[in-house]
Amino acid sequence: MDKSDLYWMRRVNELERRVELLEAQLAAGRGKPVAGDYYTIREFAQAMGVSRATVERWRDKGLITCMKFGRTCRIPKSELEIVMNM
Repeated sequence: MDKSDLYWMRRVNELERRVELLEAQLAAGRGKPVAGDYYTIREFAQAMGVSRATVERWRDKGLITCMKFGRTCRIPKSELEIVMNM
């Protein structure tokens, strides 16, 4: 098994975990995302200790998940843990 296989296995596992989390949130009646559950790109970059441009590159390459709220891009707080463990 090479590095790309491990990468995709991790991503699939993470997506399965997110689906379970979303299902639990919907079952609990929390269907809409809360603003406190997300970082802005600038906040995420500060937490990671990298530049904003680096975070935008990660987003463009699909390494981190972003959600659009209007014209702004938000990153779920769970992504910080995922990126730290890569």
